[in-house]
Parts: sequence; structure tokens; C-alpha cells
Amino acid sequence: MRVIAGIYKGRKLTPPKDDRVRPTTDRVKEAMFNLIAPYVPGANVLDLFAGSGALGIEALSRGAARVWLCDVETELTKANLSLLNIRENATVLRGDWRGAVGKIHEKIDLVLVDAPYDLCEHYATVLETLAASGALAEGAHAVIERDAKRDGYLQALPAAFALEKTRRYGKTAVDVLRTEGD
Repeated sequence: MRVIAGIYKGRKLTPPKDDRVRPTTDRVKEAMFNLIAPYVPGANVLDLFAGSGALGIEALSRGAARVWLCDVETELTKANLSLLNIRENATVLRGDWRGAVGKIHEKIDLVLVDAPYDLCEHYATVLETLAASGALAEGAHAVIERDAKRDGYLQALPAAFALEKTRRYGKTAVDVLRTEGD
């Protein structure tokens, strides 16, 4: 696991020691960030289900203004932030994803959602909660990493979101959504 581009390019991250965290592969992470490159610089980013923190750290490395990293277990996220000596512009929120949204008092421009694949059916609920929270900036984007075979949440996509693009990378798919109204 490493940072792909930006100010921390090439820096190694501590991988998880067990299978409770499924880190995004470097190949998928690079492709994902190439898809969303215009949305990252200067953005307020929420990394839900942060796990190792790799996606949020990649966003910071590529110029995000601020990143909130949320997960029920935050030790690995904190360890990776410490490893790279990231002390500013990153806030770790320990707890359930629902609680994270209420702790952020700035508008979010970009949401990274990479939950365990067995939670894919709940992505519509995650997006609906985000839309109803008022936490999203106008024209905000959400990036969903999921099992390529599990796209059922798209049929229940909240009206606040439109699918902008989907890309497949082997068994993994990445959906880029945009909030309506811009």
C-alpha cells in the first residue's frame, strides 16, 4: 500500500494486519483518483469507512483542503496519518458513519464510500442520509467503490444524486455520483 500521487507520492502506508479491513488496491485507487482528479484540489472530503485511511490520505496528497476520516476502528487510520506526519487538515472520527455527518460543520465537496462489500446494499441509505443532512455542498460528488456484481443500490438511488460514470476494474467497480442542483 502506498500513496499514488501528490505531495506524499510513493510513501508507504501500513497495511491492515487482518481481513477486517479491505484496502483499495493501488491500481483501483489510481484509476479512481484519475476519474475524480478535477474535484479533489481544495475540496472538503469525507472518507466514510476509512479503514487504513488510504483514500483520505490520497485526497490530501492530491490537494484536498480538509479530510474527515470516519470508521468504527481508527487505530490504523491514525497510525498512517502519524507515519506520514499529517497533523493538520485531517480529522479522525471514530464511530458509525451516521454519526460522522453530524460532527462536520463545513460543507462536504467529495464523499469517498468504500464500505465492506457486504454493505453494498446499504449504499442508497448512506447517500440518502448524506443528502438529507444538509452537509453536502452544491454539486458535491460521491465516489462509491463496490463489488462489480453488486449494483442494486443504483436502482434505489436518491433523487438528490445522479450517476455520472461507472468504471470496472476486475471484480471492483467505481461509481461517481453528483448531487443534483448545479
